[in-house]
Amino acid sequence: MLTLEEIFPPYGLAITCGDVELRVLRDDDLPELVELVRGGIQAPGAPMPFLQAWHEEPFSPGSPDGFPATSLAWWWTQRAQFQPQKWSLALAVRRRGVLVGMQDMMATDFTQTRHVETGSWLGLPHQGRGIGTLMRQMAVGFAFDELGALECGSGYIVGNDRSAGVSRKVGYVDNGLQRIAQRTADGTIGVTEQRMLITPDTYVRPDRPVSVTGADAVRRFLAIERRPASESKT
Repeated sequence: MLTLEEIFPPYGLAITCGDVELRVLRDDDLPELVELVRGGIQAPGAPMPFLQAWHEEPFSPGSPDGFPATSLAWWWTQRAQFQPQKWSLALAVRRRGVLVGMQDMMATDFTQTRHVETGSWLGLPHQGRGIGTLMRQMAVGFAFDELGALECGSGYIVGNDRSAGVSRKVGYVDNGLQRIAQRTADGTIGVTEQRMLITPDTYVRPDRPVSVTGADAVRRFLAIERRPASESKT
C-alpha cells in the first residue's frame, strides 16, 4: 500500500534548523492550530496583518459560518488546487515539537517566473524570540537552494514594524508601495502595503545548518528542474 507521502509528496517535506521544523500542514495538526489562533496572533497596537480578518471571526466549532470551519475550508482548498502551475505550501512551524505558527510559500507559473511569494505568522506567546526570522530564513533558503527560485516577494502593512524588522533581517529590501483593500471586522478599508523583495545576493542565511528532506519528490511533483547555481544567477 502506498504511503500518504508517496501519494502527495509535499507531505514528505521537512525543513529543519536547530529546534525549529517546517512541515506541510496535515489534518492532524488542525486541532492544535485552532488553539494557537485562539490564543492570539495580532500584537496589541499593531495593524491588522492579513487581507481578511479571519483570525477575528467568532469561534463557533461545528458551524459552517465561523472559525474554524471557514479557515479550514481555505487550507483544504489550497491543497485541493495544488498543481505545478499554481501551488501553495502551508508549512506548519514547530519549535521543540510545539506548533508555534505558519509559514506560507506560494507561486504561479513558477517554472517560467522563478518567483515565490512568502507570508507568515506566529502565535502571540511565541513572538519576539527570533522564531519569525528563522522560519522565514528557512523557507527562503529552501526556495533558492532546492527549487531554484530567483527571487521571493513579500509585503507588510505600513506600520507593522515587527513584520518589517523580520523581513529586513532576512535580507528583503523595499520594492514599492501599493494600496490594497483589507476586510476587517468593522468592514473593508484601504491601506498601504510595503512590498519587499529578496534575491540570493541579499539573502541572510541562518547561523546554524539547515537540513531538508523530501525535496527531490517535491520537485518532481511540481515539474521543477533543479538549476545549477551558475545558471540561477544569470
